[in-house]
Amino acid sequence: MLTDAEERRFIVDDHVKLWLQELRASAFDVDALLDRLSTITAVSRLAAAEAEPSRKRKRLWPNIELGLRQRWELDAWIAKINERLKEIHELKRSFRLQAGDGRRAAQPIEQSSRFLEAAVRRDERPIGRAEEKAKIIRALVSESGLDLPVISIWGTTGIGKTTLARLVCGDQEVQNFFTDQIWVWLPDRCDVRRATKMIIEAVTRQKCDLLSLDILQQRLREHLSEKRFLLVIDNLWAEGFQFWESLRPSLFTGKEGSKVLVTTQNEMVSRMPSNILNINLKGLETEECLQILKVYAFSEVSSRDRHDIELIARRIAEKCLGSPLAAKYTGLLLSGTDGQREQLENILSDMQFLEHDRNTGTIVASLQISYQHLPYHLKQCFAFCSVFPIGYEFEKDEVVQLWIADGLVNGSRGRPVEMVAGGCFDELLRRSFFETSNSFPNPKFRVPALMHEQAQLVSKHEALTLDPDNSHIADHPEWIRYATILCPKNEPLALDKIYQYENLRFLKLCPAMRLTSKQVPSALFSKLICLRALDLSCNELHVLPDSIGFSIHLRFLSLRNTLIENLPETICNLFNLQTLDLQDCYSLLDLPEGMRRLVNLRHLFLHLDWDRVTAFRSMPSGFDKLKSLRTLSRFVVAAQDGGRCKCNLNEMKHLNVHGELCILKLEDATHDGAMEANLSGKGHLHKLMLKWSANTCTRQVNIEESERVIEALCPHSNLKHLRIDNYPGRRLPSWIENLSYLESLEIISCPRLTQFSAGTMRPNINVRIQ
Repeated sequence: MLTDAEERRFIVDDHVKLWLQELRASAFDVDALLDRLSTITAVSRLAAAEAEPSRKRKRLWPNIELGLRQRWELDAWIAKINERLKEIHELKRSFRLQAGDGRRAAQPIEQSSRFLEAAVRRDERPIGRAEEKAKIIRALVSESGLDLPVISIWGTTGIGKTTLARLVCGDQEVQNFFTDQIWVWLPDRCDVRRATKMIIEAVTRQKCDLLSLDILQQRLREHLSEKRFLLVIDNLWAEGFQFWESLRPSLFTGKEGSKVLVTTQNEMVSRMPSNILNINLKGLETEECLQILKVYAFSEVSSRDRHDIELIARRIAEKCLGSPLAAKYTGLLLSGTDGQREQLENILSDMQFLEHDRNTGTIVASLQISYQHLPYHLKQCFAFCSVFPIGYEFEKDEVVQLWIADGLVNGSRGRPVEMVAGGCFDELLRRSFFETSNSFPNPKFRVPALMHEQAQLVSKHEALTLDPDNSHIADHPEWIRYATILCPKNEPLALDKIYQYENLRFLKLCPAMRLTSKQVPSALFSKLICLRALDLSCNELHVLPDSIGFSIHLRFLSLRNTLIENLPETICNLFNLQTLDLQDCYSLLDLPEGMRRLVNLRHLFLHLDWDRVTAFRSMPSGFDKLKSLRTLSRFVVAAQDGGRCKCNLNEMKHLNVHGELCILKLEDATHDGAMEANLSGKGHLHKLMLKWSANTCTRQVNIEESERVIEALCPHSNLKHLRIDNYPGRRLPSWIENLSYLESLEIISCPRLTQFSAGTMRPNINVRIQ
């Protein structure tokens, strides 16, 4: 019934909308109940299989196993859900719901090859900005007599400010005038320190970890010294002159002629000192919006057919209200119609309906219609992204794993679930529901501002953002399933406000917070028992409460870039856990001994910067039990007679590890163990580090055994990046010559390695020897 409601797209009666929301809330509750039952069943079978016949079975999962209390709780839960469903059913009968109560949508538009061709045209030359472009270019290449002249482009969201700035930067005259172009996109509430850091990263194209504002400003001055640069600050929100006056001193070291180009929605920002040109960008004319529609939607339509659809297309262009972004979104949608008059009329009719819908706020109808015509599964995936604050930059893998954790995407026809979810992400990116950011070192994405408003609109009953300015209780707390907590620096975090939202499936703490372990109540997770995803990344967390073991529905847990030192053993009660993100956790010393019980774990992110990578004191045995594991990142070899758990290379034999792998403490490895690791069978491994401990080359070691070990660690020929650290041997392994796709080779601190010949290797390999 919920799917049927989505296919109708537009429900008119407010009582029916409320009824549907109650039905959706019940569907969530049923899903949680069934997940609890399936978890209990699976754990019981696994525990029985592990138990020795002659011994009493140990209680490995005390929070999950079905006892008398759990049976009573489940009975009460089932009775409550059945009562609600009965009430919902009675309401349906009283409403006398008929097919005409919702506007039945036309057949979904098939996105043919023309849609893909239209999506590629997103970088084509914009229409209708020639006059503004010429003015800005003249100002950029002219001498002004000011220390650091500023040109401002201001206007509403989606009016084309960023597109115009990119068009200007791509002009040959501008490129010849400036030696360097620097582009930064600033999120809302960005302070001077963060802005300076982002500019440094844009200049160096490397991640910057400096914290002090004084040091950051000094470093920026060094990078800009003696350069004639153009700095583009996209999306400058900061009001008043204090932000700009604090940022300017770092930029004065450039050569004469250096300039700053700013895009902003705030007219006051556009009036900052040193401003030599202020462009107020207005909406396009209807004829110009029509031209954009034609570029994206009708380039392949014959001239005879084009005449028939011209009038309809013009009326659709009028609904774009002068927004080139809206015209592009609509053009991408129309590209799947093949110019069929009936489908065009249906889209126009839907846009007219949305214009008069009081529940849609100020969102342009053409943007809403792009969402309404998404397939149902893509609608759900996109709506989920309302949990991210506006301007939040995310990685593709992060969103993919969150979708999987929430149950929005499943594997099909033998395709891994990550591949299916990745396809959904790519589809939304092609349709411009996501946009690429200029982050370093890895590409990231964000939801465009107007589309973020759309995501918040469609998920307003289920998603909640809490900050000091918005801490009121939702009208229906039982409906809230997704929550994000924003908190400015150095302000206390009131996690107790979350307790009333017991049905939460996802909880995210904003990365800008300063969160200490004392601010995580020990009972938090015993109350949020429905959690499927939890993001505690980028804060000062030292300790994770033992109560995390109560969150047995949890599929995704991120502790990335925290000060966590040890994980509680109760984390191994999370039978359903699929993703455990411990990247950039430099204080982490050990993993829990019971890791082998996390049989559904697919991604164990242990990445550290390879110039700072460290080994655990020891790793738990039993990794060979984690048959689903695809990501491991770091593996520490244990000595034959040492370590509390003796995790050895042979446990990697059947693991199908993807991406990167760093193997540490190889001085404790044996030839037989290295052979059993079966690196040659891991065709999805693209980045490999082989690292001996730092003092290995200065003490007595068996050089011949080290050479035999590295020879046995022969990776698959698909490997692209190889790094060898502190290797005590005298020669490189022979298999290096057979790495057909190798792009980079790093050899660090290998003093006994006296001979190296690049002649036998594939050309164009980036080699670094230190």
